[in-house]
Amino acid sequence: MLIASGTISKESTHIKSNNMLRSHHRAIMASLSKLVLSAQLFDSSTSKLLSDCHELLVAVRNFTSTCENIPVELHHINPTIVSLPTSNNNNSRAKYALQTDLIENLDAYGASMQESMESLMANLTRHSDSRCSLAVLLFTQYRNFGNQNGQFLSIIEDIDFDGVIHSPFMKQLAIAKQKLYDGLGSLFFKMQIMTDESVSMDKVILEMQDAAQTIISAIQAICKHMANLVVEKNRLASQNEGEGEETMGNKSTAENVSVDPIHPTSSSSSSSAANTNSISDFLFSGNSLGNNDFLSLDLSLPNFNNSNDTSKNGKRSQSLSAESNHNSAGPTNAKNQQRPRFLKYDYSPNEIVFTLEGSVKGGTLRALVERMTLHDYLDLNFNSTFLLTYRSFCTSIEVLELLEARYNIQPPADLTPEELEIWANKKQKLVRLRVFNVLKIWLEQYYYEEDSVILDRLLHFTNTSIKQTLSFSAYQLERLIQKRKEASQGMLLKKLVNTQPHDLPEPILPRNLKKFRLLDLDPMEMARQLTLMDFKLYNSIKPVECLDKAWSRDAASSSSSSASTAPLHTHIAANIQASIDYCNQVTTWVSDEILSQSEVKKRSMLIKYWVNVAERCRVYNNFNTCMAILSAFDNSAVGRLKRTWEMVGARTNHIVAHMRKLMGANRNFNQYRALIHSVNPPCIPFLGIYLQDLTFIEDGNPNFLKTSKDLINFAKRAKTAEVIREIQQYQTMGYHFRPVEEIQTFITENLHSSRDEDQLYKESLKLEPKERDDEKITRLLQESGFL
Repeated sequence: MLIASGTISKESTHIKSNNMLRSHHRAIMASLSKLVLSAQLFDSSTSKLLSDCHELLVAVRNFTSTCENIPVELHHINPTIVSLPTSNNNNSRAKYALQTDLIENLDAYGASMQESMESLMANLTRHSDSRCSLAVLLFTQYRNFGNQNGQFLSIIEDIDFDGVIHSPFMKQLAIAKQKLYDGLGSLFFKMQIMTDESVSMDKVILEMQDAAQTIISAIQAICKHMANLVVEKNRLASQNEGEGEETMGNKSTAENVSVDPIHPTSSSSSSSAANTNSISDFLFSGNSLGNNDFLSLDLSLPNFNNSNDTSKNGKRSQSLSAESNHNSAGPTNAKNQQRPRFLKYDYSPNEIVFTLEGSVKGGTLRALVERMTLHDYLDLNFNSTFLLTYRSFCTSIEVLELLEARYNIQPPADLTPEELEIWANKKQKLVRLRVFNVLKIWLEQYYYEEDSVILDRLLHFTNTSIKQTLSFSAYQLERLIQKRKEASQGMLLKKLVNTQPHDLPEPILPRNLKKFRLLDLDPMEMARQLTLMDFKLYNSIKPVECLDKAWSRDAASSSSSSASTAPLHTHIAANIQASIDYCNQVTTWVSDEILSQSEVKKRSMLIKYWVNVAERCRVYNNFNTCMAILSAFDNSAVGRLKRTWEMVGARTNHIVAHMRKLMGANRNFNQYRALIHSVNPPCIPFLGIYLQDLTFIEDGNPNFLKTSKDLINFAKRAKTAEVIREIQQYQTMGYHFRPVEEIQTFITENLHSSRDEDQLYKESLKLEPKERDDEKITRLLQESGFL
């Protein structure tokens, strides 16, 4: 129904132009989501399902009835299942090579995920007075596992399967991935049920154990099928080459721990690597903890009470599985002490500080970089915050140096061959994968032109250390570096462009497009063109401009900053400053246009015109331009024109009053903040509020913790990152209006030719001189005809 009517997207013309249809569309989506959730949580009772089905049916009936009244045209459709392409045509995108070292690292990653899941399930045996507190704990660990799962599957999705795309193992791999998705979804639903006091806890535990086992089995199956694909690819390559010598395709794809080219293991470890058993067999075999093992562990918070020492015979011990993940949002020193000495964190306890909620409060730069690349914990929100804000407390070169050192991690001294093997599988490989992912995300999402100084060094590091140890990933990283180098040399990177749909609204043009005045332009079209211009400026704002109040400095002050100040002081927030200038120019232009008329009637007409423009901007969710126009009404030059405002009319004054209430500063813009969080993009928020928030954060929090000048105040950066993310979320979707060059040129010329505030105020006094009360009474009596 939605496809045939062209209303499957909330951005369709009918949905956007009809409020009633939009509300019914939302009701359909909401009731459908409730029905899916109820079906997943279905028990013996059908009353909830029937109720949700009835709600969906009512929403569909209301939707179809409204479509008939509009009317919405239906188009015949013949939906078909789109099959996957048979040929690999993604030459423009770098892929991971399907080879042995890739499988070895996937196996290590999969083993870490299995341990994380076992640790999550082990917490079910904890005796807690509150189901909700236990649920919070499990959801925290679930989020960590979800982050690990995302990186695990993203590696698989970026593998080049050319040559084995038709292999039966590809179908089995797809089935295993779907089982992993299903298991994660099922576990999430069962965890939600846990908060329902009417459901037996024993029943919930059993169901969650089943879902967890499904996840573990799916991970094992994925690693197994990936290994089989490598075997098949090598076998096919051997056949094509016609060589009789033994190749990798005749061996097991994922042997025991391979020799590290940078840190080679002992001869004992090397001989073990020649074993025909794969790493996945070793990591996912009976050496792994079974359900009975991890359910018997005592994992009471805040410390683990497991007194068993780590065995040194190569077997997986209970402490490794129990402590591979954390029961809080961040690892604690107590938990770190329970690990074998060679799996402990490299930073010391006094190098990092956590809040009561488990998030990072502060730390040394080395500890923060290590936190991004921990072998047994992944916090993507922390990584994002670091990469968004690190330029406020260090340079890109310093971060790269620490990531290189982290990648070339050295094993502790005096390890036995078995311990060295465990260290390589459980720490070294995972740390290197984490470092690679951080570098990849850095180049893809958080790179700026100023970072070009790191490219040559990073390319050398990629072609040496990474190519020797993670050869499957080196090419992808090399491609990213090359693209960035080309961009810095003037060859622009390809960027995501908002493709304009075919059903753009036709612009409302004046009769003579070559020569027109302000009032010849329709207020709706003026609002559209102002919105397009404003969004272009807003969309250009970079996160780095939001750090250290960079918008409040000019080039002279930045160049004269002392060496003791933050590294970002060399940055100029050119795009934020451009957006601020635009708002100020709009405010001045509106004031100038109103005050340019000597007659009261004409001034009142111009006020009505700009009120209509501001109202259309509000409808388009362009709160930035709306606020700029509203500021013109409230400034001293226009706001004092009492005679003019009296002639405007009640309706226009009511619209202005509504906008003032909406955008008012009462209770820290409480109404506006509630509105901005409820609207759907496209949207241009009022930038001034974000700059105010960033200023309060910057001025109200020190750069380093008061307890130690060596610990960077990361909690401050987390607050800053939260504001930056809110700015970014409205930059993703642009406006579907057709730009009119002539109108935008007219706007630009007027923005740059307006008078300043002093001149405008003097003009206002000429138009309506200040009056005493008796003079005002006399004037009103004269205007009414009594005198």
